[in-house]
Amino acid sequence: MIDFDFVLERIGTFGFYQIVVYSALLYRGIPHGLSSLAPVFLSYTPKYRCRIDPFTDTAAFPNASYDYITNITTPIDNYGKPVNPCKRYNYNETGCQLNSDFSCVNLSSPVIGCDGHVFDDSVFTETVVSEFDLVCERNVLRSVGSSMYILGYSIGSILFGNISDRYGRKRTSIFCTVGMLLVMVAVAMSPSMEFFIATRFFQGILVIGMNIPIFTHGMEIVGKKWRTFTGMMYQVSFAMGYMMWSAIAYFYRDWHEMQWGMLVLSLPLLVVVLIVPESARWLFATGRDKQGKKVTKLMARFNKVKVNEEFWKETECISSKESSDTTNGYSTIDLFRSGVIRLLTLKVAFSWFVNSMVYYGVSLNAGSFAGNIFLNNIYAGILEILSYVVCTLVMDRVGRRLLLAITLSGAGLALIASTIVNEYAKNNDGLITLGVVFAFVGKALVSGSYAIIYNFTAELYPTVVRSNAVGFGSTCARAGSVLSPFIIDIQDHIRWFPNAVFGSFALAGGLLALTFRDTTGQPMMASMEEAKLFHSGKALRVQDSKDAKELVNEELL
Repeated sequence: MIDFDFVLERIGTFGFYQIVVYSALLYRGIPHGLSSLAPVFLSYTPKYRCRIDPFTDTAAFPNASYDYITNITTPIDNYGKPVNPCKRYNYNETGCQLNSDFSCVNLSSPVIGCDGHVFDDSVFTETVVSEFDLVCERNVLRSVGSSMYILGYSIGSILFGNISDRYGRKRTSIFCTVGMLLVMVAVAMSPSMEFFIATRFFQGILVIGMNIPIFTHGMEIVGKKWRTFTGMMYQVSFAMGYMMWSAIAYFYRDWHEMQWGMLVLSLPLLVVVLIVPESARWLFATGRDKQGKKVTKLMARFNKVKVNEEFWKETECISSKESSDTTNGYSTIDLFRSGVIRLLTLKVAFSWFVNSMVYYGVSLNAGSFAGNIFLNNIYAGILEILSYVVCTLVMDRVGRRLLLAITLSGAGLALIASTIVNEYAKNNDGLITLGVVFAFVGKALVSGSYAIIYNFTAELYPTVVRSNAVGFGSTCARAGSVLSPFIIDIQDHIRWFPNAVFGSFALAGGLLALTFRDTTGQPMMASMEEAKLFHSGKALRVQDSKDAKELVNEELL
C-alpha cells in the first residue's frame, strides 16, 4: 500500500495543485451556508394582524394604512406594539360599511380570534410564513420545517459518510450535488407547507451528503500542518455563503425567487465536482493503485515535480499488521467502556450539543434583531469570519481548552446581556442598538467555539476511536440544532426566553470546557491506553507511531 503522506512530502504538501483544487472545493461552503440558514429569509415572519374585511375597501377607507388599522383593531401596549396580533376587537360590519369610519370597532368588547391574517409586505412581498399563514396556531409548522432540514442533515451525515468511504469522494459528491440541485427546484415550486417541509428534509440529506466527501477530499490532498488552516477556511466559505443571502433577498423579495437565486449560486459546484479528480489518498487506501498513481502524476505535474518508476519504488510499502490491528474493531460503544473515557465522552457530547444549539439558535433568530435584516446578516457574517481568523491565530498560544471556555462562556454572557438590555430598552433606540450589538458578539464568539470543538475533539481522542468520537459529537450537535427553532418560537409568548436559554447553556458549556485537559502541544494519541493515562492526569509524551503502545505499557508497569 502506498504511503500517501510520504508521497505528499515528495510532491508538495500544499503546492499549486492543492491551491487550485482546494480553492475550487471551497465553493462547497457557498451552497452549504445558503441552504442551512435559508429560513432566516425564506421563513421570515413579517408584521401581521387579523384580517378585517370591511377595511380592505380602499375606496371607503383610502387612508387606512396597515399600521393604522392594526392600532385601531388590535390591543396594543403602552409603546404602540400589538399585545397579541392573533387577537382582535370585535366590530359591527354593517356599521363599518354605512359610516366608512372606525367607530364600528367595539374597543370595550373582549378580544376574539382571527378569521385570517394580513401580512405587512413592506420588507418582503411573500415569505413561506405569509404564503402558508404560519402564525398563531400554525407557527409550529415553521419550526418543523427548520428542524426537518436539520434531521435530514443528521441522516445524511451517517448515510453518505459510509457511502463516500465505500464508493469514493467524487462519485458521492456528484450524486449528491445533482440531487441537491433538483431538490432545490422542488423547494422553489412548493405548493404547500407539507411539500416544503418534505423537500427541505431531502435537501438537508443531500447538502451534507455533498459536503462530507468534498470536505474530506480537501483535507486528504494537503499535508498535516495545513489541515487546521484548510478546516478553518471551510468555515469562512460557509459564512460567505449565508452572507450572500443579503444580496439575494434584497433584490428578490418573494421567497420563490430567493430559492431560485440560491439555486443559481449553487450551480457552479456541479462543474467543480465533475472536473476535480478523485482523491488519490482514497484510491491508494482502497487498492486502486493504478488510478491513484495517475492522479498523483497530475498533482506532481501541477507542482512541477517529476514522478518516475524510481519514485514509486521508494514510496511503495506494505501496511503493517500492527497498524491494521490498531485501527480495527473499535466502535462508538468503546467511547463508553472505560470510566475516564466515558466521562470525557459525556462532556464532549454536551459541548457539541450546546455549540450547535446556540449557533443555530442565534443564526436562525437573526430576523428578529432590531435594525435592517439585510445589513444584520452581513454584519453577522463579517464578525463570524473575524472570529475564525482570530481563533486560528491564537489557538496554539492560548490553548484549546482556555480558548473554548472563553469563546463559549463569552457568548453566553453576551446573549444574557442582550436579553437584559432588550427587556429594559422599550423604545430607547440606544439600548435597542446595544442589545443587537451584544447579540452579534454572542454570535461571533459561538462561531469561534464551534470551530474549536472540531479540532479539540479530534485531539482529545486516540487514533483508534477518533472518527467515532467526532461522528458521535456531530450527532449530539444535530440534537441541539433540532431544538433551536422550537426554543425560538417561545419568544412569541415570552420575548426574553430564547436568548436566556441559549446564553445559560453557552455559559454552562464554557465552564465545563475548563474541566478538559488541554491538548495544545501534546502528541496525537494512538491507543486507548494512552488516552486513559492522559485523561487521568498523567503527563504523556509519546509519539503517535508504531511503538507508542509499548511505551505506554512500560509506563503502566
